[in-house]
Order: sequence, then structure tokens, then C-alpha cells
Amino acid sequence: MESSEVTATPVVRGSRRHLLPETLARHPGLLLLLLGSGCAVIAWLRLPEIARDTFWAEDGRTFVSAAAIGGPAVIVQPYAGYLHTVPRLVAALVVLLPVGSWALATTAAACAIAGGLAVVVFVCARDLVPWLPARVAVAALTVLAPLAPREVLGNLANLHSLFLWALFWIVLSRPRRLRTAVALSIVGFFGAMTEIQAVFLTPLLLLHRRDRLVWVARAGLVAGILVQVAVTLGWPRAHNTNPGVDPLSLGYGFLINAVMPLAVPQAQLGAVLAASGPLVGLTVLAVLLVAAVYAGVRGSRAQRLLVVAALSGAALIFAAGVEANPNGFYDYAALAPGRLRDAWLTRYGVIPSMLLALVPLVAVSIALARRREHPALRWTAGAVAALSLVLVLAQAGPQWTRRSDGPAWTPQLAAAGVQCRRDDELAFVNLRETIGWKVSVPCRYLVPAGSAPDS
Repeated sequence: MESSEVTATPVVRGSRRHLLPETLARHPGLLLLLLGSGCAVIAWLRLPEIARDTFWAEDGRTFVSAAAIGGPAVIVQPYAGYLHTVPRLVAALVVLLPVGSWALATTAAACAIAGGLAVVVFVCARDLVPWLPARVAVAALTVLAPLAPREVLGNLANLHSLFLWALFWIVLSRPRRLRTAVALSIVGFFGAMTEIQAVFLTPLLLLHRRDRLVWVARAGLVAGILVQVAVTLGWPRAHNTNPGVDPLSLGYGFLINAVMPLAVPQAQLGAVLAASGPLVGLTVLAVLLVAAVYAGVRGSRAQRLLVVAALSGAALIFAAGVEANPNGFYDYAALAPGRLRDAWLTRYGVIPSMLLALVPLVAVSIALARRREHPALRWTAGAVAALSLVLVLAQAGPQWTRRSDGPAWTPQLAAAGVQCRRDDELAFVNLRETIGWKVSVPCRYLVPAGSAPDS
């Protein structure tokens, strides 16, 4: 991506306060490298050690196993009604490595891609969030979303969620260089070929529709959406027969999964819910709405559209995820206070929480850009954004994930290899992974060619 897409506010030479922005402005490629690698490392460190060596859901059973058994052809194989191109490409590369590193390599690749997507967000947010620290914070939300480690970070199964976040920024961006637009188009194509929910972004295509470079950047996204629509029509997803979730539970679930995690750590969320119900969530939402109103009044037209798209997109994405996969544990409104302590936390709140968290960062960027703004208002905007960031950073350490209890991949390999050597007619063995699923591994990966069978 063009390094010239990275800009910083002009600085006064000799000012120590502006030394870092000046250095980064002189070496924009360095900033992109630091941001991408830093976010990848953060994603890795937010996962407990056992989780890194544990396959999550489709990672083992559907992607890696299919690549090991079916070969490259499975890259274009639909699953659950749409294509998962990037996860299947990664899985095809993972199975070229020694079998003992498959789980760790899958986690590392997913973290590295998350870091790359943070860079995409940073570049695309240039005009909408011009203040450099706020733009870095917006990009870092890619890996710092409070509930992200639970199911989204470090795995291929839910990498599509992070692509949706990046695609949101691509469709809003206005690249200045052709090469940047082409790079964004490539990312957009692979993102849309991985995430069917990219169709929700189509209304945003009406923005900047007369800008040629904008359409170059969007070309890949549009192409990917068209392919995904054709695939889902030809190979539709199985219908969920559970009853739908009522609107009150949808709203309560939005507070629990998208709003409250911005202020309350995962481990304490249940206790706070049991003690105060929706009060904390409504308070946080009120603060976010105040920041949104400020951005709407003081921001540019593009920034107002960003805030509207973020708020409406957060509600739409959460509702679509829950309604497409209804289940009894989403009936939050029916839970008594004591049962709220164990309320189900869903990955469908992760991207909505990121969209909400960007609002105060946009507001503070606007406030600092308005030199004539009343100092009290600027300080208030800064304080809200700083508090939001502190609350998110407080949860940046390792978090409990749905694979924190294993089963780890590496310890299972020795026994699987023995099983293959004892029966030279055995084609494959099943290894355990999360939620009771199995990963089928061909014995040729577990037993070196020419090795003697065990007696």
C-alpha cells in the first residue's frame, strides 16, 4: 500500500512534543510496519498459551482437515452458504508444514492477517480521523475489541468478522494514489470472498460515486459480493428452525454484547448485569450517543456519515447475526437477575463494539481539529475518548477464550502416530478439537514414509 497515504499533522521543528509525529511523518512506511506487526503481536498475546495450540471450530474440522484430505480444490468449496476463501487459502499453506505445527501456525497466520487488516483500516481512515493518535487507536481496535479473544482473534473460523470491519473502511475511503486503490481492491476482493455480510455495505457504495479512484478501490469488493451472492443462491445455507429472538431480547443483547464490553471486562460482566441489569449498558450507550451528536454537529459531512454508518451498522450486524442463528440463550429479556450472571456472550457483538468504540475517537479528532472550539468542550471530548481508550486497554491482556481449556493439538500427535503405525491400512485418524468436534488427519502426515509399522 502506498506509504504516501499515511499523513500526519504538520509539526513545528524543534518541538519535543511533536518529535514522534515528525519522525513518523518522515518515515510513513515505518509506521505501517510498526502498526501491523504490533497489532499482530497484541492479537497473539491476548490468547492464552493453550488456546494458541488449539483448533477452534471450523479451523480444524472444516478448513485444515479438508485441505489435508481434499487438496487445493477445496479452496472454492462453499461452506454454510458462502465461500471462505482466505481461511481455505491459509489452511492449504498450513498443511504444507509439519503436522505438529498446524494449530500454532493457524493461530499465528490469523493474528498476522489481523495485523495487516489494522494497517488497512489506518490507511483508509486518513481523511475521516485525521488526528494521528486517534487514527492509530481506531486501527488498533481491530485487535483490541474487548470480546475479540473469546471467539474471533487468532482463528480462521471467524476471521471473516475482521474482514467485515476492514471492508467497512475500504468502502468509505478515498485513496489518492492508483497503487493504493489497487491494493485496497485486492484486499476488498479477498475480504468479500470470505465474508457474505459484505452485502450490508452496498448502500455505502452511493458515497463518492463520481471519484474514479474510489471505484478502483471498490472494484474487488463489488466483484467478491457478486460471487458470494451467486454462491449463496446456488448452495444456500441450511435454515435454522429455532424460533426467532424477540426485539426486546435483541436490544438487551446488543447492550450486553456490544456496549457493555467497552466498559466492563468479560470476567465481571455477569456480576455487573446481575447487580444492575441494563443500567451500565444504557449509561455507556448514552455517552457514545453524546459523542455521536457532537460529531454530527461539528464534523464534516463525511464524518457525519461515518458516525451514522457506524451506529446503524452496529445495530444491523448484531441483529442479523442473532436472527440468522436464533437460540434460546439469546432470550436475555426473559432472564431473571440471578441468571444474568451467566448470560451468554456472543461473537456477534465484537464488530458492533468496534463500530461503537470508533465514535468517541472521531469526536475527539474533530474537537482537536477545531482550533476555535471552546476549551471546555475540547477537554470534555478528549476526556471521553481517553476514558474509552483506557477502558479498552485495561482488557488488552490475555482473555478467557472458548478454547482456553483445549484440547491442545500437539499432545495428541504421538498417540495418533502410534495408531497409524499399528495399522498400515488405516487411512486417517481423528484428533480432538473444541466443542466436541473431530479433525480427520491422513496417516501420511503422521507417519514418515518408509517407517516400519509398530508390532
